[in-house]
Amino acid sequence: MAEPQPKYNIICLSNQLWDFPNWTNKKHVMTRLAKQGHTVLFVDPPINAGRVFLRQIIRGLWGIKRLLTQTKKDDTSALVYTPINLLPVADLTSKMHVSRINELAGNHFDPARKTLLWIYHVEIPGIRHYIDNLDYDLLIYDCVDNYESFPVYQTEEAKTRIRDQEGYLARKATLVFATTPLLVEKLKAFNKNVFFTPNVGDFDKFKNVQQLRDTIPEELNSIPHPRVGFAGALDEYKFDMNLLKLLAKDHPNVSFVLIGQLALKDKGTSSGRLGIGTLPNVHLLGSKPYEILEYYYAGFDAYMIPYQLNDYTVGGCFPVKFHDALSAGLPTVVTNLPSYLPFKDVCYISRNYEEFSRNIKKALAEDSTEKIRHRREVASKNSWDSKVQTMLGYIKANL
Repeated sequence: MAEPQPKYNIICLSNQLWDFPNWTNKKHVMTRLAKQGHTVLFVDPPINAGRVFLRQIIRGLWGIKRLLTQTKKDDTSALVYTPINLLPVADLTSKMHVSRINELAGNHFDPARKTLLWIYHVEIPGIRHYIDNLDYDLLIYDCVDNYESFPVYQTEEAKTRIRDQEGYLARKATLVFATTPLLVEKLKAFNKNVFFTPNVGDFDKFKNVQQLRDTIPEELNSIPHPRVGFAGALDEYKFDMNLLKLLAKDHPNVSFVLIGQLALKDKGTSSGRLGIGTLPNVHLLGSKPYEILEYYYAGFDAYMIPYQLNDYTVGGCFPVKFHDALSAGLPTVVTNLPSYLPFKDVCYISRNYEEFSRNIKKALAEDSTEKIRHRREVASKNSWDSKVQTMLGYIKANL
């Protein structure tokens, strides 16, 4: 009989808020760990006491108790701590946040368990204070992006700064997880214990979308078939709007449905701003909570991920939405990112605009029960539960 998996205390330093409207790989992993009985302290990125903070209060995300403690309990039993920067001095505020995290951990954690410091937030100001002064037994760097290629790091000075910070974290870590082969290759320059842990999908959430076809939201139900969907941020540095325009013109009888926020900002999308206001078969539905996305996937006939090919996407991008679409059985058309190569038999990889356009037509024309079954079979082997178990195996072997 196999030995039972030990339970851990986990401090997760995230680079996205727990209340972010669409679930991310960080929240997927941490909620599953909490449900398995691990004790999770999820640390949001520090938030400045300004407009973003005020917007959260207006949205009702901060009650009196949370304002006083800067914490809240999730329904998975994870404790969420949102540090507030009252002063614009990163060196001072990071020390204050470290002290508060240690205090919360002391009250919340089981002293008989080993503690993991699980860092996603390589960009966090004062990262050395966290690494040097938090109490933990094992340090994990979970790398899910090619950070130096973010648009915010445009100058060589800025790129060097984030490279140095990432190198420091990777060298200090006991384990490094990376979601793409190129990230693995890059991080092995700093640490020999780098493990490929690709992004996966929520198979259980999307596997039964056929049963939801009588409950498709009206705003989608009123759009003509065939519908090719996309759900995610419409970021300028990822989403290829020029490709979308070509697709809309090449396939005037296909409805292209976009679900997501413009540039990850808390504002409504605008077809005029995106330059697609004159395309009658492009439909922007705005952002939807991840919790209800399966009802929209149930109304799609195919799925697309029209990402640009650049240093960010090629070097470090493996969209979570890819396996969600396969879980729903949807024929999925993608651009030629290295992350998709192992799945070439269950998706349509497109090397250029013209091939992407041809693949849209092909995906809609040749879909079948057998192809749907094959996609779901692959997706079932690439679920969040399986990824978490793989990660726990690496952790157990290194503690």
